[in-house]
Amino acid sequence: MAFVQHPIDYAEEYSRELANAYPYLSYFSDIFAGENANRYRPVNGKGVWIPSIQTSGAKAANRDQITGVFNRNFNANWELKTMSMDRDWDTLIDPLDIVETNEVATIANVTKSFNELQKIPEQDAYAASKLAGFAGDFGGVDSTTLTSANILTQWDNYLAYMTDQRINRDRVVCKMTPATYKLLKEAAGLTRFVETGEGFRGVDRNIARLDGVRIEEVPSDIMQTAFDFTVGFTPAVGANAINLLLYAPDSVVAPIVYDTAMISAPSAQSKGKYLYYEHYYYDVFPLLQRQAGFFANMSAPSVKAITVTSVAGSATGDTIIGFSGYGIDQNGAPYEGLDVYLSVGESAALTLTYGAALPSATWTKVSGQNNILKASQTAGKYATVAIVNKETGYVVAGNNVVEVVGA
Repeated sequence: MAFVQHPIDYAEEYSRELANAYPYLSYFSDIFAGENANRYRPVNGKGVWIPSIQTSGAKAANRDQITGVFNRNFNANWELKTMSMDRDWDTLIDPLDIVETNEVATIANVTKSFNELQKIPEQDAYAASKLAGFAGDFGGVDSTTLTSANILTQWDNYLAYMTDQRINRDRVVCKMTPATYKLLKEAAGLTRFVETGEGFRGVDRNIARLDGVRIEEVPSDIMQTAFDFTVGFTPAVGANAINLLLYAPDSVVAPIVYDTAMISAPSAQSKGKYLYYEHYYYDVFPLLQRQAGFFANMSAPSVKAITVTSVAGSATGDTIIGFSGYGIDQNGAPYEGLDVYLSVGESAALTLTYGAALPSATWTKVSGQNNILKASQTAGKYATVAIVNKETGYVVAGNNVVEVVGA
């Protein structure tokens, strides 16, 4: 049987080499090459199962007797996430180009340039936009214009917010644009210790940590809220600048899977050229119970729309209100750190404003409930469901529905 030469697939080896390169090339290597990148592995190609467990609280112990009924006091949730960044890249390299460039235009050098100047910056841009989106979805956004006079005050507010959300500041990382970093260096009231033992060349004005939080300066072009990834990455129309990002890396899952990385030798089909091709998936997801681990200074987003339904109850005037979508798990309960409120019987749809308190109305907290029966309602009135940040009480998501009641 004649020998048939097949393209060499070195995806696994290529993936290992890139993993070694991330800390030197990526501004977000703490998530792409962090602990969670290996802890939550993809299954079935592009799918990633992300588990979470909710438990009840403890209660007073009785040392003298065993009474009552033993119950299951936990719920296990599994959320299947699908990696949406399905990417590939290819190039032809003529052997004559390798020779005539004195072996500059080799497969190794070309792919190295692609990784350093295109792939990894694209992944960083995607990560920044996603992390800012997580902050916006949870209500962790401040739109205050930062100045050298107010940046430390705002910084204290941000850290206080995250501490109240049970995010230990020692786990938090801050990424900021050069312009924001400059404001921090110019901030009044910032104490500096300067080592002058080596003369003027020993003065270092870098701020690597502030109040225990590691600070990293990130290029402005990747600190945007949205990108067009048709070919490479460019800021999307209407994208807003992200001035500052605070996040806990252990709140994020950022899998990268290399499906194919292949080189074909010169052949008649490729007209005597080498053919290189790679195919990979990646994405960035928040952990269900750690979505409070994100905060951003940027323009405030819009209220995230959820689905609210009203169906007639069995008794006259009864309606059953249901809701689903962002912030609601498979059991109908809000994500950790969020609360759900319901208002019914309004003559007009209530207007919800992102980052603001609930509008004036009669609200009932319904966290942990769904398909809620409300009696004595009038057909044609409005019901509103609002999801708020538990710590601040400010709106992040919600919607209205016209009530349908039992006849």
